[in-house]
Amino acid sequence: MPSTPSTEAGLGGAGSTSIVAASISFLGSYWFVLLPALFVTRLLYRRYAMPMSKYPGPALASVSRLWKVISTASGRTNLQHIDLHRKYGPIVRIAPNEQDQVLRRVPPPENPDIFTEVREHVHAQKKKVANVPYSMAAMQQLSPFIDESIELFMSKLDGFATSSQSATKGRVDLGAWLHYFAFDVLGEVAFGRKFGFLEEGRDVEGAIKTIDDSQWYNGIIGQIPEFDHLFRRNPLRKYIPGMSTGNALVTRLALAEMDRRQPFTKDNMGKNRVGDGRQDLLASLIQGHLKDPSKFSEGDVFAVAHGAIFAGSDSTASTMQSFFWHALADARVRRILFEEIRAAVAEGRVPIDGNLSWVESQSLSYFQACLKEAMRVRPAVGLNITRVVPPRAWSLMVNFTLLAQSSL
Repeated sequence: MPSTPSTEAGLGGAGSTSIVAASISFLGSYWFVLLPALFVTRLLYRRYAMPMSKYPGPALASVSRLWKVISTASGRTNLQHIDLHRKYGPIVRIAPNEQDQVLRRVPPPENPDIFTEVREHVHAQKKKVANVPYSMAAMQQLSPFIDESIELFMSKLDGFATSSQSATKGRVDLGAWLHYFAFDVLGEVAFGRKFGFLEEGRDVEGAIKTIDDSQWYNGIIGQIPEFDHLFRRNPLRKYIPGMSTGNALVTRLALAEMDRRQPFTKDNMGKNRVGDGRQDLLASLIQGHLKDPSKFSEGDVFAVAHGAIFAGSDSTASTMQSFFWHALADARVRRILFEEIRAAVAEGRVPIDGNLSWVESQSLSYFQACLKEAMRVRPAVGLNITRVVPPRAWSLMVNFTLLAQSSL
């Protein structure tokens, strides 16, 4: 007797149910075998079947991002990458889908910035505004205010040199004082005022430590950015005392300075209403926002101004620390530098006292060479930023190799 449609539907439903039940029973009985098998299969796929499999590198890096985490945590990534290239050649696999020396930078929770913007046209719009306050003309306009920080810094060092009863007992951490100096200078450049590091001679509110800790976080979690949502972007974080990202000194100062200049109008052009009316970095960014708020938002103003202090102070201090360490540690270099400066003073190319202008410093060729070499030997940024291969793929000049889409 032919089956009716309802009978067929009933049989089909029963068959589907039995298949599902059997599958669940099978998984429940053999999960201890299936899970390891799936794990091993995934490792084998990453190791041998992914587009990046053709490139050499550490075995751990071919199956997991753990190699990058360990390398970054060691603080010797730059040296390890050099060793890898010496061992494996021009292209090295450092993660299942990454080659060469790269870093995923974790965007700040407050607002994405120009370092993390991957849309080229949007990045170009933001960079156009962010570049203006760093021009030579803008820096020269702020030179008198920077000179004040230089003179305060030198007076502190002179005090250490002339005071035999100094609490330092003849020892001064020049690296720390260079960091205080960088922070106060960036404060003058960005917000039109010092942060008080030089005056107090200490890490105010642990701001430098906060930045150092954040750099470690960005470096390590940047290798496994998915974990950022578990830690810094976790919505529960704001309910934990002392864990909110808005509590940091630099973040508070940036937000407070923006509030102080509100409302943003073309009348005051973003300048501090109670200050000396200087054209600092924040004022320049606000003016860029006023020209086209749709392309450079208030969030962008905050992100760039915040980054100028947060990242700028650390990289500036690192560069100065590298220069002084290498110059002071080598008697020959130190002697040539002193001879060049004395000759320049005798010839009238630089003043016998006071601060040097940028133009005057360019006449000191050996000094300029030492400065560039210090940045080359010890770059302020030890990890590079990733480059994502575009949809139609991107041809590498190295061996004319073609990388797969979305590899890094």
